[in-house]
Parts: sequence; structure tokens; C-alpha cells
Amino acid sequence: MKKTLIFTLSIGITLFVSLPHLEASPETRRPLHIVLDPGHGGDDEGTVFHGRSMEIAEKDITLSLAYAASKQLRSQGYQVTLTREADHEVPLASRTALANRLKADLFISIHMNSAQNSPKHPKSLTESPPSAPQGVETYILNHASNAASKRLAHLENSVILSGAPGSTEDPNVDLILKDLRLDASFSESKKLACLIQENLALPLSATGRSQNTNRGVKQALFHVLLGADMPSVLVEAGFLSHPKDRARVLSPQGQLGIGRAIATAVERFFIGRENPKSREDLGKCKIH
Repeated sequence: MKKTLIFTLSIGITLFVSLPHLEASPETRRPLHIVLDPGHGGDDEGTVFHGRSMEIAEKDITLSLAYAASKQLRSQGYQVTLTREADHEVPLASRTALANRLKADLFISIHMNSAQNSPKHPKSLTESPPSAPQGVETYILNHASNAASKRLAHLENSVILSGAPGSTEDPNVDLILKDLRLDASFSESKKLACLIQENLALPLSATGRSQNTNRGVKQALFHVLLGADMPSVLVEAGFLSHPKDRARVLSPQGQLGIGRAIATAVERFFIGRENPKSREDLGKCKIH
């Protein structure tokens, strides 16, 4: 049964806000719906690795990883939607708008990283500077700072005041509702990010490379996460500028491993919602 928080504002308006992380009763439960967002697409290639005989674009890698994750999630009984299924551009705002429209339970955006000092046209796919950064990291939306709050409010105001469908008569009430949804989703987003990061870094830890490759959970004002009404994270699945990360995401085995890691994290996320031990583990996960 959904739990509802009731807020009475000083302006005399009572808001009823359903917490997004509580499951419905078994009689009304629907398949959990995950929206996977392959970053970039179309003319927006993202970061590009320039080899002597080939180029590797982030947009192609993210789509392959999203397909790998979706296949695994569907095999576990989840409903999965991709924000794009081919090489075409999707506006950032449209990605979370799709997730909201579908009333998705989670939103996961998949990207690849790149270092500024990567070599131009290396002799081979394995060439890289000795100190080149590598590894995986997972982000949540940082909306706690004053600057972020102001920018978020500006974006929300511009949408609401333009008469967007679904807005109420009072734009201030829409902003309050959005802020409450963000607050309700923040700890859940952190939990999901920590689980994804842990599972992505696990194979790297087994090889003894975790110190350099587990880059941790971080927060930033990624526009693709703005507007999501559900727990949402952005995954940087490795550095295209580093040969080992590049080899991992280019190989079918590596793509399968990343897809399984994301699916395992999602499964653990839902299983551990009401588990006190899970909440204790969440407290140990540090956000950088």
C-alpha cells in the first residue's frame, strides 16, 4: 500500500505526496519498469577515441551497453525501455520526460569517460600515457547547493510558466512538488548509485586493480538527471582514452559483464528496500 505524506503550506494549500520507493500491494503490483538511457546519439557523438585505423564513438558504446543491461534485466522479469534504440539524437529533457511519462521505477543513464591528456591518433588501441586515468564511477544529481537549486528552479520555472501539460495553476506549487519528489528520491538514488558502483568495480577488484579503477560515487549537476521523478543515476562505465577500459567495453564479454553488474545492482536495490542491513550499508557508502 502506498504511503502518503501530507504537507500543509503557510499559504493554505495541502499537498499529498506519495513516496516513490514504496511498493504497491501484491494485488496491484505491476512489473518494475527500468528506463535505460544510452548517452548521446546522432550528431552528438560524445567522447571519441581516434585511432590510426578506426574511431570509436561514445554514442555507439553506450547503446551496446544499454542493450546488454536491458537483456539481462528483462531475463530477470523487469520491464525495460531505452530512451533510444538506434543512432539518433534525443534531447536531454526528453529522456527523463519519457521516464516520467512511463512512471518508471528507475532511470539509469550510461556514458563513457575520457581524459584530456589522451594521445592523438595512437599507434594502436593499447597505447596510452602511463598515468592515464581509468575506471568506473557513478553519479547522482547534486541539487543541494545553492547554485544547483537556483538553476533547477530556473529550469522548472521556464517549463511551468510556458504552460507545459500537467502544470498546476500556481507555478510555486509545481516547484514545491518537484522539490519534494527530489528529496524523496535522493537517498534512493544514492543507494542505487552505491550498488551499481560496487558491482561494476567488483570484477576489477578481483584482478587486484580496484585501487586505481574504482573511482567511487560522486555528485554533479548533470542535466540529463534533472527532472527525473524517480531514483536516477549516471554511470561512467570507463575511459575510452584508456586501453584496458576501452578493451573491456568493446568486447562482447566485457559488455555482458557490465550489463550483468547493472542488473545485479538493480535486483539488490529492490530486494534491500526494507532491509535494515541495507540501510546500514548505505550509510557506509561515501559520496565524493
